[in-house]
Amino acid sequence: HAWVDESMRQHAVPDPMYLLGAVVSEPARCSGTRHQLRTVLPKGAPKLHWHELSPRKKTEVTAVVASAEGEHLVVVATALNLRKQERARAECLKRLLWELGQRHVSLVHLESRTPSLNRRDMDLILRLRGQRAIPAGIRVEIELPSIEPMLWVPDQVLGAVGDAETGDRRWLDQFQGAVQIIRIVLQ
Repeated sequence: HAWVDESMRQHAVPDPMYLLGAVVSEPARCSGTRHQLRTVLPKGAPKLHWHELSPRKKTEVTAVVASAEGEHLVVVATALNLRKQERARAECLKRLLWELGQRHVSLVHLESRTPSLNRRDMDLILRLRGQRAIPAGIRVEIELPSIEPMLWVPDQVLGAVGDAETGDRRWLDQFQGAVQIIRIVLQ
């Protein structure tokens, strides 16, 4: 399975960028990760969100995420036009789903957005299937991050990658090269 989240960076980077990340893991091996993530969740927070964490907490959370079993993939799309964010998401999702298909992922869990944006994602997936741009057998479901802690993992990885893009590599370096970054340029 894969759990997927998004991020954007527009400050302190050469070009605004849209990032879409996934963690790939066997579902049976995720219970320990979920438990560890809940232990580092700030009191009262419904989920781990990179931008809400202090540098000290980012270091603690990154240690947990980096030690968890799984493969990390991040698609970074540059030359993002902020008025065309959904187009950037579509291009990143197309590439990410193709990559996940190459890894024989059977189920992708997308972090829930608004109902209309969730429908837009599912419509896109139907179009991509029709175009044979993604494997026909890959299933996609929408999940709430307040219920599924595995969705917190790509959020943390995206935060570390985004910070590295601004020149601050201290958290990405904790992954010791275990994050595969795929770069695309938006047209």
